[in-house]
Amino acid sequence: MRALVVAAALLLVLTGCDDSEDEAVAAPPKVTVVQQPAASAGGACILWDYAFIQEKIGVTFDVAASGQVDDTSTCVVQTAAAGYPDLTLSVVESTKATPAQFLSDLKPARSTTFKGLAKAAYRLYTPPAAGRGPIIEIGWLSEAKQLQTLRFTFAANATAAAVTAMNPKLITLAKAMDTTNG
Repeated sequence: MRALVVAAALLLVLTGCDDSEDEAVAAPPKVTVVQQPAASAGGACILWDYAFIQEKIGVTFDVAASGQVDDTSTCVVQTAAAGYPDLTLSVVESTKATPAQFLSDLKPARSTTFKGLAKAAYRLYTPPAAGRGPIIEIGWLSEAKQLQTLRFTFAANATAAAVTAMNPKLITLAKAMDTTNG
């Protein structure tokens, strides 16, 4: 009889019949989230990576999306956790516009012209609206005859000090992105 009990126990061990293995099979598999580089979204996102943006403006983003319409390419980056803040880049591949035409015809109403960026540049502030904070937009005619626009949209709870502090950071980012070869 004792040999039969030992044999049955040995059979259970060899066949793995125990509750712990059933629990291991029932447990869901581990999921590993891998952050894709911003450039993997294509479009104007190929000009960015998250570390570059964080270095220039001090904001960390982790998702990107792009679009293309005719010769205009765009990229939007934001966090997976919230819709704002976000940062948008749009690039028109080439233009025949002169700096004077850019400032007279393409610069938005209520924007201000400023020097020190590319051939011509403007800055536009848009006040907060439902669900979002203010917007700072920097647009420029690049040395390579491209129209480029950076647009930072703040979260609804952004402070006036944060908006003021972002302005020179966006100009620094724009200068780092200005294309010089045509």
